[in-house]
Amino acid sequence: MKIFKQFKQIKNKILKSKVYKQFGIDLGTANTIIYVKDEGIVVDEPTYVSRNIKTEVVDKIGNNAKKIAGRKPNFIEIIRPLKNGVISNYEMTVTMLEGYLAKISKNSVLQGKAIVCVPSGVTQVEKRSFFNVVSDIGINDVYLIEEPIVSAVGAGIDIFEPKGHLIVNVGAGTTEIAFVASGGASKSESIKIAGDNFDNDIIEFIKEQYSIVIGETSAEKLKIIATSAPNDKEEITIKGMGTANGLPQELVIVGSQVDAAIRKNIDKIVEKIKIALEEIEPEISADIYETGIYLTGGGANIRILKQRIEEEFKLKVTVAEDPIHVVVKGMAKIFEDFDKYANIIVPQYMEY
Repeated sequence: MKIFKQFKQIKNKILKSKVYKQFGIDLGTANTIIYVKDEGIVVDEPTYVSRNIKTEVVDKIGNNAKKIAGRKPNFIEIIRPLKNGVISNYEMTVTMLEGYLAKISKNSVLQGKAIVCVPSGVTQVEKRSFFNVVSDIGINDVYLIEEPIVSAVGAGIDIFEPKGHLIVNVGAGTTEIAFVASGGASKSESIKIAGDNFDNDIIEFIKEQYSIVIGETSAEKLKIIATSAPNDKEEITIKGMGTANGLPQELVIVGSQVDAAIRKNIDKIVEKIKIALEEIEPEISADIYETGIYLTGGGANIRILKQRIEEEFKLKVTVAEDPIHVVVKGMAKIFEDFDKYANIIVPQYMEY
């Protein structure tokens, strides 16, 4: 019976029409974004998977899986297959990407080329995991590009210009700090302080100050609303569980309290930027005085981050337009002139 089923699956693949597409894949800790050339963004969903523990079958991915986080039955587990910007659960990452490709394929077998972004400073093993996970979903030609480089391209920077630019890409799992000049990164660093840390800071702050426990999803929503508001006076109502009696409770938080909760980790990022600036070449340092600092990624809109960088360095800080999608915007530009960017992408056959 099992052999017959496998034969049927192979037969169905053979009979399906093959479609060639070019993909840009931003496989992030919090969100997975897939761009297809000439079609635009076709997937923009959380990097979440829900699995039935009894049957070991994945029943939901993306938005549907995240919606039940904290509200699931006891036989369902919620899995976040990436941690700190790298693949921590290979099997679930493949399953999730297969699910997204099934939505895109429309009963066709997808083949083609893919550019996948990776954090700077990842190990050879971690790079190979990104290559393999995309190959395992049936895409033939896979290329890697470092996240701060493609972010710079997406932010509209001419990376081939003989002038230094400082990119700070704040994601959920990592913050990338990179100096880009003359077609590549002259210095880059990936630190494990980012959006998920801010969420945990907020959870701990509310628990310590108000004896109320909130979930990760609530903390993330609170962070986004409070830190992206025009000022720190914004009032947000949150709900959680009282630690003293275990009963549902409601609380009104203002933006300044959220700023205070995440301030410690914001300052750590600012300190890392300071160290990086102290270690670069004098010519690039002179360029940064003119070009300033570019913020990209999901955390770029955090008001207090921009304020603290401006206060500390007295430099112009530019938040990229639509910063959460800046990586796939960069990939779109690369696909328009693939040969031009050949030196900054890593082909699959390259050995590490």
